[in-house]
This record gives sequence, C-alpha cells and structure tokens, in this order.
Amino acid sequence: MFYTLKHMATQPSVTKYGDRNPQAPAQLDLFAFLLGKWNGTGQTRLPDGTHAQFELTWIGRYILNGMAIADEGHSLGPDGKPYLGISLRQFDTSRDSWIIEYLNVSASFIRRQVNPQSGSVRLEAGTVVIRCEDGQTHIREHYRATDRDHWTYVMDLSRDEGQTWDTALIEMTMTRAE
Repeated sequence: MFYTLKHMATQPSVTKYGDRNPQAPAQLDLFAFLLGKWNGTGQTRLPDGTHAQFELTWIGRYILNGMAIADEGHSLGPDGKPYLGISLRQFDTSRDSWIIEYLNVSASFIRRQVNPQSGSVRLEAGTVVIRCEDGQTHIREHYRATDRDHWTYVMDLSRDEGQTWDTALIEMTMTRAE
C-alpha cells in the first residue's frame, strides 16, 4: 500500500525535528541549539584566495530514538551544483566520548571527526569547538549560539599538525526559520 507524504506526516510516529529521549546523555544538550530549521549566508575561501558567497539552509533533528542529533546543510557550491552535508552527533557514555561523523553526500565521502581515539569537543568561552585530526591535517570548527535564534560557524584548517592555522576558511551566519 502506498501512502502520500501528507498522510505520512499525520502519523503519530512522524515528527518534524524528532524528540529528545529523556535518557539521552546531558552532553547532547551542547548541540541542541542546532535543532530546527535555519537559513543563512556564508562564504568560503577558494584556492586562489578569493571568496565565494553562498546561501544555505540548515536543519537539525534528534535521531536514533532521540539519543543523537543529525544536522544537515543544504546549499549551492561555488560551482553552482547542489551541496548536501550531514553531521551525526552522539555522546557515548560507556567511553565518555563524542562520536561525530560528517557525511558529504555531494562528494560521496564520510569523515570521522571525533571518536574515542581522535579529536575533541569542548566548550570554550561560550563557543563549542570541535577539533578533528587526520594525520598532519587538523580542522577546528567553532559553533557559537549568540541567542535562541542565531548562531555562527567558522572552520579553520592546519596542514602541519596544528602548528599554524588557516583561519576562517568557511564562515556562516544562521538565523532561525522555524
């Protein structure tokens, strides 16, 4: 039997942004500001040093029975092609560690950002900072919720194990849409 999308959206098990499991680890609240739908603008530095501007939509949801957060970014890349990236964020209480993976749907790869062996998540002066390490390449992501309806993102890159940083390689400013 086929169901229409309208019919499926009225089912009690269907929610727009998921529901937090009351038994979810408290650490998950660190990324709760991402929940909902967001519109924003961003810029990325191109290899020639110029910047490309873009508009994007970001959607954050509770997943996996409310024990994790998936957030997805939709935009057009500098080449004008559609872009979709999804981050999966979960706190593993048995290992006292974050598990964060980034799925680049458009380029068809997954990047392990944080796990018990590598990377970190820290709250530094009101900013959530994620550090990812992959050989000599290190990535820092900065998420700062300025209020309930706004947050910013900045990504820095190091190709020498964090000795020097190429800062603000990507910057985004987001405003709540719903």
